[in-house]
Amino acid sequence: MPNPNKYNGWTNYETWLCNMWFDNFEFTDMLDMFDGVKDKDEIRIRIEDYIKEYVEAFVESYLAPGDIHGFIHDMLNSSIQEIDFRDIAEHYVDDVASELEDLASADKESEEDNQYHYVMLSPSTAAA
Repeated sequence: MPNPNKYNGWTNYETWLCNMWFDNFEFTDMLDMFDGVKDKDEIRIRIEDYIKEYVEAFVESYLAPGDIHGFIHDMLNSSIQEIDFRDIAEHYVDDVASELEDLASADKESEEDNQYHYVMLSPSTAAA
């Protein structure tokens, strides 16, 4: 039986809505943020943190300075707390992992190719 708390395949309405508004992250164009990651779980955590910080900054940028402790701010914070950022992040992990593997493979091939390059000496340098 499907989970009655799910919304259009997402954890809940707030998660679905967040993904609908912010579904254009191109993490494969921001691979430097994944330097040093060792597995998909670390990739997911970095994506999750990035999206959460992005959404929170977006919301704060639209609030008037006087709304910091007002009703609207409280309602928005309540909704943000319901967003399952992990659920959203999981949709990007495989693409990023694949790009990182391709990049690592290309770097390794490049290193292997460079291993066999020799400096060519001109005849005048060789005779010296």
